[in-house]
Amino acid sequence: MSVTHLVVDLGGVLFRFDHAKRLDVLAGVFGLPAGRVHELLWESGFSADCDSGRYASAARVRARIRALVGFDGGDAELDEAWCSAFEPDPAVLATVVGGRGGRTLSLFTNNGPLEEEVLPRLHPDAFAPFDHLFFSWRLEGRKPDPAAFAAVAAALDATGDEILFVDDSAVNVAAARAAGWQGVRFDRSGLELA
Repeated sequence: MSVTHLVVDLGGVLFRFDHAKRLDVLAGVFGLPAGRVHELLWESGFSADCDSGRYASAARVRARIRALVGFDGGDAELDEAWCSAFEPDPAVLATVVGGRGGRTLSLFTNNGPLEEEVLPRLHPDAFAPFDHLFFSWRLEGRKPDPAAFAAVAAALDATGDEILFVDDSAVNVAAARAAGWQGVRFDRSGLELA
């Protein structure tokens, strides 16, 4: 069968992803050392819980962040700080959109409800070309969990051989291939078959 669906990752592919930058921005906003922010929000498992759907809305994520770090500022400041790791890569987006042909174009990312609400608002042009946005918090699992790949394929009503998946993680590409998808690993120097 021919590929009818192009599915791409967000952080590390369409957007440059800089976690250290985000930690510095959050540290400044919260008035805490970056290491403490990392401990409270990532090492604790909170971020993974967000990606896995433990928090059913961006408002609940914000409330939990406030409780964990003692932040009492506004939503806009928190939203921008939380999403500061993500920077669109216009060249990659142009390549992906230009290479889609007649295929549907979908985003498949391990992220929670706060990113789903905020990133399209901050970067509307980067999200406009997509037919589907698959954020892990809405799925049955996160990449590389087979259930996440199955949920995306079911939502697309597609068989694995109809899906071409692009991700910067070799583990995620291998999981896609194990699910029967075609997988290509992306790195900043271009696309490479992994």
